[in-house]
Amino acid sequence: MNLDQLKQRRDELIKDNEFMDNLIKEKEEELWEVKVRMIAASELARSALESALRSAGIVDTFYGSDNGKKGNEIE
Repeated sequence: MNLDQLKQRRDELIKDNEFMDNLIKEKEEELWEVKVRMIAASELARSALESALRSAGIVDTFYGSDNGKKGNEIE
């Protein structure tokens, strides 16, 4: 390869590098959005399950004692 060919190849590699950098950045942003949506969906599913269990009367609370409300009814 002569000097001009090497310069041309260098320029091509620089352009390829810039393209790949932009592509990586774009994919990282997409991945972040998917992670956020997955977390939100997981929380919504958990909340819906807890609500359904409370509505069905299976449980009163998921966060410890219910200030003795059920305890007084059982006694």
